[in-house]
Amino acid sequence: MLKTLIRIQLRAQLAGMMNRQRNGAKAAQKKKSATPVLFALLMLYCVVVFGFLFYMQFSQLAAAFAPAGLGWLYFAMYAIMAFALMFIGSIFLAKSQLFEAKDNELLLAMPIRPGDILLSRMVILLAYDFVFELVVAVPAALAWSMEVGFTALGAVSFVLLIVTLPLFSLAVSCLFAWLLSLLTARIRHKSLFSMVFSLAFFAVYMVFCMRINQYVMQLAANGAVIAGKLAAVAPLYWMGSAMAGGSALQLVYALLVTTVPFVLAYWLLSRAFIRIVTTKRGFARIRYERKAMKRASQNAALLQREFRRLGACPVYMMNCGLGLVFMLVAAVFLVIKQADARMLVSALGFPAQTLGVIGALVVGALVSMTLFTAPSVALEGNTLWIIRTMPVSSEQVLRAKLRMGLVLMLPVMVLLLAALALVVQDGLVWACMSLTCVLLAVFMNNLGLVENLRHPGLGWINETQAVKQSMSVLFTMLLGWAVLLAMGLLWFLLLDGYIPAQAYLLIWSAVLALLTVLSGRWIMTRGARRFDAL
Repeated sequence: MLKTLIRIQLRAQLAGMMNRQRNGAKAAQKKKSATPVLFALLMLYCVVVFGFLFYMQFSQLAAAFAPAGLGWLYFAMYAIMAFALMFIGSIFLAKSQLFEAKDNELLLAMPIRPGDILLSRMVILLAYDFVFELVVAVPAALAWSMEVGFTALGAVSFVLLIVTLPLFSLAVSCLFAWLLSLLTARIRHKSLFSMVFSLAFFAVYMVFCMRINQYVMQLAANGAVIAGKLAAVAPLYWMGSAMAGGSALQLVYALLVTTVPFVLAYWLLSRAFIRIVTTKRGFARIRYERKAMKRASQNAALLQREFRRLGACPVYMMNCGLGLVFMLVAAVFLVIKQADARMLVSALGFPAQTLGVIGALVVGALVSMTLFTAPSVALEGNTLWIIRTMPVSSEQVLRAKLRMGLVLMLPVMVLLLAALALVVQDGLVWACMSLTCVLLAVFMNNLGLVENLRHPGLGWINETQAVKQSMSVLFTMLLGWAVLLAMGLLWFLLLDGYIPAQAYLLIWSAVLALLTVLSGRWIMTRGARRFDAL
């Protein structure tokens, strides 16, 4: 039974990633598609980029620690970085997969042991943690091999701890995920709390990434001092010493430290799994206040429905609205630090016309991260029948999805464009840049809905699959990047210095306007028919 559960979990994850339909005629059709290839190429690109960054950092640490005889500190830093990446990458996934999965009660009603249900979900989380760990482990191993080289015991210890370190990370992630689940159970605005908590995690992660070079230089310069402080943490010293070629006894201690917490966590959770997932912890009390009922038009009600779905799904808000956060941060930075921004522009030496093109590209990159429409159809899921039974047309439903994206995106973009006026001094260039950005935002909003109608992906188990693993989101981002790449390459490689930037931006505005009209027409005709056929 355990093998069957693990196989089902793996199939569900792969189906979510590849956007496969679970039922209907499309499921019976076995069409060859480039989707798995594109997805694999994108994942490979991300792994290579992050792996290269980690390799550069570990190369500096290896060059500094190896001559000082601090090999154990090098591997201790690797263990800390790998654990941090695994913990951040899996805590929210553990919360949703272990304690808030919608099929927990259905599986418990079957003759399946609770421990098998729990272990099958933990195996999937371990697979994710293992991928996160390899992004750090492979660069760390390469950097140390190039600088020093592994001993036989060190190589064996490194491989064994690669296998067991995710166990320790998952044990800690399960503990924090359970605490988060208990904490959010009685909160009235659960989605808002989850989004704020996620943004706080993301902010800490971004600050660390921006300062990682500074941290690495400080580590390299103060290795002896840091080693003296971390040596008091016995588990880190055991792991680092074992991977640096210390003693077999230290390897045994390190393996116990990484495996025993996982065994204890699994034992405790399996014993209490039924009580954890079936106990109704209560909800925030909402005092009813008698108010007059308000009438609204069909279009207004549909728009309100879209906003309510957004507010009820923190994954939707966090992943599709991240560009809005960056836009606000950029606008505030340009207003508060306008002197520094102008000084930076002067140091780079870009003319005013080129600044207009660069500004359009930067804003376009942020727009490509704001994809509210890309998973909006997929999120209907198994409740699609509700909207189909209402006395509204498919065109009205699709217009509501488009309006929600524009209502959220355009006001924030206007603030950013107003802040950019402090840097782009030429008024005509700024006006043309603003027009291009607005049309690009409208086109990308349409493009997200087009791709989601072409790749609906309704057969998801939880909202995370519909938002994070949707092919419509992936294709929308890739097509948006292709438009920005074409815009940038044509200017910087061919047309810079030959035509004014105002004319170039106006040409792109005309192209984007045409694409917006064509995509909007497709949505209201063929797209509406596709929506009817779902």
